[in-house]
Amino acid sequence: MREPAPIVELDEDPTPKGAEAFWFQATDGTRLRGAICPPKGKAKGSILLLPGRTEYVEKYFEFIREMNAKGFCVAAIDLRGQGLSDRLLPDPLPGHVGSFTDYATDVETMWELIEQDMAEPRYLMAHSMGGAIAADIARRGNIKFAKMICCAPMLGFAKDSKFMNIAIRLLSTLGLKGIVPPGLSGGGALDPEAAKVLTSDEKRFARDIARNTKQPKLQLAGPSIGWLHAAIKLHRSLQGPSGYQNIQIPVHYTYAGKEALVSNPAIIAACEQMQDATCVKVDDALHEIFQERDELRTPFIASIITQISA
Repeated sequence: MREPAPIVELDEDPTPKGAEAFWFQATDGTRLRGAICPPKGKAKGSILLLPGRTEYVEKYFEFIREMNAKGFCVAAIDLRGQGLSDRLLPDPLPGHVGSFTDYATDVETMWELIEQDMAEPRYLMAHSMGGAIAADIARRGNIKFAKMICCAPMLGFAKDSKFMNIAIRLLSTLGLKGIVPPGLSGGGALDPEAAKVLTSDEKRFARDIARNTKQPKLQLAGPSIGWLHAAIKLHRSLQGPSGYQNIQIPVHYTYAGKEALVSNPAIIAACEQMQDATCVKVDDALHEIFQERDELRTPFIASIITQISA
């Protein structure tokens, strides 16, 4: 059941016309927020969009307006533990999840509510953490897509190490899953310094800060030990025959030449394991290519339009 949910409006980033935000309930009772944004007239296809960590539906309004203008319906989700969806700890700021499988299950639950409104062909798109979830959804195969297109998918961490993995597993086992490790900031618009690794476009970053300021419930701090442990377990599970090798649809990954958060080698290695995958690097881009300055973003968006219009 889709129940009306609020949208955080911002004059400098208009809500797509006809957008519907809604609450829905996950299989474990968690309240989640989704949105569906139809184009004017008959849709020529549809996009299911999965955001990155700290992100939410409204952050992609610019992209959604662009896709609507090209005739595509776009649906997006506030993943559990972020955006306006229920937070999972007494302190609402740490980014936390019990298992990345929960994310995939939540998306599949939302799909049941919107499938009738999602015209074919259907495309799965994602950024960063959403890219890891998208890979999980694609290998599960419960939703049928024509193609998966991801920006800087989080298929590994840029500063990954054997020591880090052991430490995270140990701390998680000791019951410290809800703790945010020292030195890990929110990364998103909660932290003004984050722009140095996210985007070189000051105006787009300022837009995100404005929305986070207008609605503090959107804010998210650093990832918890539990979230990090869950991410590591997903990365491990995507290796081998039941992981990337089991993804049956064409895949296109774009990654940033100046990436500081996710592992570019992991992205390339994932492509090499898939049946039909391509990788493209945007040399001067930081992590959030969707939010980069126009000289980098415009060709990136054009490449997406080309792929879904072929």
